[in-house]
Amino acid sequence: YKHFLIISRVADLSSTFLNRVSPRASTTISTMLMNYHEMTMGEARDSPQRRKQFLVICTVIASMFVYHVIAAGGLTPMEIKEGVFPGGEFVYKYIQRDYAASHALTESIGKDLEINSKNFSGLMYSLYLDNPGFNGGPRQRLAGGILVDKKGMVMRDALMNTKNEEIRAKPEPKEDDELTASQRWAYLEYKSVTLPSLDAAVLEFPYTSGFLSALITSYKVIPAMREYAMKKGEPGNVPIVITTCDFWEQYCRHYAPLLQGKDFLLGQPNSEEWLESLGPEPMIDFEKMKKSVKRYTPLGYFFDE
Repeated sequence: YKHFLIISRVADLSSTFLNRVSPRASTTISTMLMNYHEMTMGEARDSPQRRKQFLVICTVIASMFVYHVIAAGGLTPMEIKEGVFPGGEFVYKYIQRDYAASHALTESIGKDLEINSKNFSGLMYSLYLDNPGFNGGPRQRLAGGILVDKKGMVMRDALMNTKNEEIRAKPEPKEDDELTASQRWAYLEYKSVTLPSLDAAVLEFPYTSGFLSALITSYKVIPAMREYAMKKGEPGNVPIVITTCDFWEQYCRHYAPLLQGKDFLLGQPNSEEWLESLGPEPMIDFEKMKKSVKRYTPLGYFFDE
């Protein structure tokens, strides 16, 4: 019975994790889990057959995990080339959040435009202002939005006029409202800036729309693109990374301007000035811990004033 519980728990957790890593994996794991329960119903608790099945299932799960790491570009070499960033008017929302949230941010903008996330390629972009290796999640700055030309003025007007009017009409949420980060984004107004077309480092890299892709983008792709822009760009260039992803082709195209990087800062300070203004990052954020305890546990009344 003990082995059965362990196997069942491992399979359940793995299914949940792989659903985040790649939505396609969840169906396979769920089917495997059902079949496993059916196979072991009539067997003794500590039978050799169960042990073998346990090893087989663990091996399959581990193999699938490795496969999705590889598919997301975990072992893919980066071939950075030089090209041209297209430029255009960037209509965006700006947030301070872990870069793994960029996909959720662009999805929320897609819903405002009634555009499916599978059709974002060349339209929806994420702009990363910092190096996530040096900035903790809450200190990472990013923007998500659409890059439009003359043909996209209808979408631009829908966000800057119609949608912003709806956002301004919403009542301001109270600080204690139990809103998720994505729910709070609905209260952010759209802004607009013109990004120049210019020479840039360009990288096409695998993309699986899952959690692993977000991690690899944050800690492999963005630092490499920033380093290239600093080495190959004009002296004093501010490194910025801007990305658009193609769901059907399963790749993202990353740009890092080799000049005029300051034009991509959206009016924000560069990374060094930003970090200096924040001061040292605490090892433990007691204020955030306090809010979490108040929200999710019955011990919250201890913090009431």
